[in-house]
Amino acid sequence: MQRTYECMCLLDNREVRNGWEPLKQAVTGVFTKHGGNILSARRWDERRIAYPIKGQNRGTYLLVYFAAETQSVTAIRRDLQFNESVLRSLLLDCEEVPQSAYEPEAAFDVNAIPPDDSDAVTEVETPAEEASGEEASAEDASGDAEPAADAKTEDK
Repeated sequence: MQRTYECMCLLDNREVRNGWEPLKQAVTGVFTKHGGNILSARRWDERRIAYPIKGQNRGTYLLVYFAAETQSVTAIRRDLQFNESVLRSLLLDCEEVPQSAYEPEAAFDVNAIPPDDSDAVTEVETPAEEASGEEASAEDASGDAEPAADAKTEDK
């Protein structure tokens, strides 16, 4: 049974800088290799990602709408997972392709992609680390930690 699917692929900017069109053709080739019919494939955006993936802090998103047999979806997901250019992908069943997907892709200058800022990223404390740090400072401020140490020496 053939269905319509939507797939958002996060692409490695190092590969995008080597050429957008060849990379786009290589990724969409994964869908056609398994019998998919590409309905729309266009660049969605280039932006900073929430956490580093394979050492990258920025990525370019490719949004693909395609029709394929349901049994070929597993093979498409597997090939996307093993593709070095694809950092992440999300493949979903969709009812219909939005009209905006058929609009022409905006011009894209790969040289305008900002450099990856992986060296400039500083470690941020997680909420768990912050909470444990606050508890320790609260103990020090109340003086509870010191008398416990004194109690141990007095018992001996």
